[in-house]
Amino acid sequence: MFEPIRGGTRGGQAEFKWSDVSADKDREHYLGHSINAPTGRWQKNKDVHWYNRDQKDSEEARNEEIQRIKELEADALSVALGFEPAPKEPPGQQHTAPVDEEKAQRKQEKRQRKEEKRAKKLAKLERRRDRSRSRSPPPPRSRNLRRSRSPARPPRHSDRDYDADERERERERDRRRWETNARRR
Repeated sequence: MFEPIRGGTRGGQAEFKWSDVSADKDREHYLGHSINAPTGRWQKNKDVHWYNRDQKDSEEARNEEIQRIKELEADALSVALGFEPAPKEPPGQQHTAPVDEEKAQRKQEKRQRKEEKRAKKLAKLERRRDRSRSRSPPPPRSRNLRRSRSPARPPRHSDRDYDADERERERERDRRRWETNARRR
């Protein structure tokens, strides 16, 4: 009858603890209970927020650090092999400009090729339209026929004339009748 009021229901936010939630019988009703109120032996003294750590480091900073480590390893290897370490460039200067120019040039060439191809296609379509007398739109063509890589199938009844299958069946029936009648005699 005189049970203490559960924390957080009537004020008391200052005394709220997730450990109380993990001990509460209604812990599954708390939003985020599985992370913030771990229960069970496997969760004790574990970092359950591992996925959210180290996100303050940006991807760029991480890549720079990896690059620095690779350079240091390369220098250590060259010293171990008896060579002089490679000369260092100032960190602000990088030789990415020629690569970027080449990349931009390739992209420009690709755009130009695409535009030429598109123009050829439109010209071909216009020539085809000019030959037609009809003003109706062109009939839809099957993409499957245009894109097929396998050889074309011959028509089903190309070499047989009309009703050849039926005549063949009739001959077979007559032959069987003839044989059964010959056996009876």
